Amino acid sequence: MTLLQDVLDTQSRALLAGDVATLRKTVLLPCRQVLVGSEMIVETEADFERGVTAFTGSLHSLGVNQFIRLVTEAEFLSDDYIQGYYVTHALRNAAAMVPSYDNRIVLQQNQGTWRVIEEESTLSAVSWPIDLLRVADHGNLPAHAPRNDVRRTAATPMSLYQSFLDRLTGATAQNDFAAYCALCDMPYTSHSDHVDTQIRAPEDIRPFFDMTVDIISGDKADAMARLATSAQFLGADLICGYHDTVFRKGGEESLPPIKSRMILRRDGVQWKLKHVTNALSNPTYPYNAPEPTEALLTHREIQERTKSWPTLH
Repeated sequence: MTLLQDVLDTQSRALLAGDVATLRKTVLLPCRQVLVGSEMIVETEADFERGVTAFTGSLHSLGVNQFIRLVTEAEFLSDDYIQGYYVTHALRNAAAMVPSYDNRIVLQQNQGTWRVIEEESTLSAVSWPIDLLRVADHGNLPAHAPRNDVRRTAATPMSLYQSFLDRLTGATAQNDFAAYCALCDMPYTSHSDHVDTQIRAPEDIRPFFDMTVDIISGDKADAMARLATSAQFLGADLICGYHDTVFRKGGEESLPPIKSRMILRRDGVQWKLKHVTNALSNPTYPYNAPEPTEALLTHREIQERTKSWPTLH
């Protein structure tokens, strides 16, 4: 409780002052934000600053001069993770500008510093960033962390993510369509620079699977590998990971690498694909050859583009 309260006190002062730099030191990106009516993953410095500026502006518009957050409960999920609950009071002198509201938060120890990776509150919002502080009329936070929260174990997100990538790539290399489908949590969504696809059944997976098999069994390549670059636990059963897909011919790289992000959800004891974004400029899907780009669309940008789609759950 003491560790969490210290983080919250630092954040509260920074939020009231609009101090982006100080607040940034308390948050590890990507960070998952869950509100009543919306959910997003903040990945970039620009989006983080945008969120802080909007929230501070909301406090100032209400005349808030005391922003107090008090821990009510906290526990170590493991040596490097803390989950806690706290109540937020937004006051002008002694008067509440909005009803006090409940929050749940998860911290990860990163290079000796405790930083936020997941936060949930009973604030209501349909879009992000939050530029109007509004407490939901309904909505309850989970009472306790699930006993099977992956962060209670010694597993690391990078090892789990790379293991998943290896299984997915292995199914493609062996042309095992059933094994590939078994690693997908349908329905899931697939995105590139210009194309958004909802994958609801195995027949929706088939075009991409066959296309990839053709690429690594033809003139362009004879092998592929997906190499994890980073990964983070963003929930009891969620991993957000980033990787590069590399194609080789005769042991040499034969196509430009493709940057990707996947969100995996645990189903029982197995991790499965729930969302994938590839940095590709191809205007159609499927395609004969990938056309990689440098910029990977953020999860928030995908949500804006597909507002009616469930991209996480």
